[in-house]
Amino acid sequence: MRILIVEDEEKLAQLMKDTLKKEGYAVDYLTDGQKAQRRIQLSHNEYDVIILDLMLPNKGGLEICKEIRQLNVSTPFLVLTANNTLESKVTLLNSGADDYLVKPFEFEELLSRIRAISRRPKQALHTELKVSGVALNTATQKVSVGGREVKFTLREFRILEYLMRNPNIVLSREEITSNIWDFNYDSFSNVVDVFINKIRGKVDKDNKLIETVRGIGYRLNA
Repeated sequence: MRILIVEDEEKLAQLMKDTLKKEGYAVDYLTDGQKAQRRIQLSHNEYDVIILDLMLPNKGGLEICKEIRQLNVSTPFLVLTANNTLESKVTLLNSGADDYLVKPFEFEELLSRIRAISRRPKQALHTELKVSGVALNTATQKVSVGGREVKFTLREFRILEYLMRNPNIVLSREEITSNIWDFNYDSFSNVVDVFINKIRGKVDKDNKLIETVRGIGYRLNA
């Protein structure tokens, strides 16, 4: 397992590297934000985990995290931060971090967090989906059509998200209901059709994006 450390405090970076090497990890470290971003862009497939400090010279860790996620790179980020506020933690997670660790920290906790995120699926679900001019962000729960924000109820949002995560696939009404509602839902109800009509009224007034597949369900055409 190979780890990249991006930390401008060289003594801390070296200490983390030595500690992780004793645990059997292969470790590289960088102290500059811009160099780190280039390394991650070119060589992200070589790393299983990236430990990323927020305060870096030339380019901050938060900016790196956002821009790398926009490239659909799913390598896990463990972010190091000195800010322990709830707002800061929420911002980190919404920007694409898989986990965070507040400085100062114990190395046992660092090791446990590395083990935890390395066990997660390699392909994380993307927070931003775009199909035919419709953009949906699961972190902010906002939808825009042609760059203009459109208001959605939570149920409408979840159905649209499910369709956008499965483009060009025919989804039965049963699949949609089992993904959105609980086990007590009456699958013979026409509530899915009602919601699809509401969604179409907001994103698909020409009825070209969301296709009705007669007798089965719906397909979102990308």
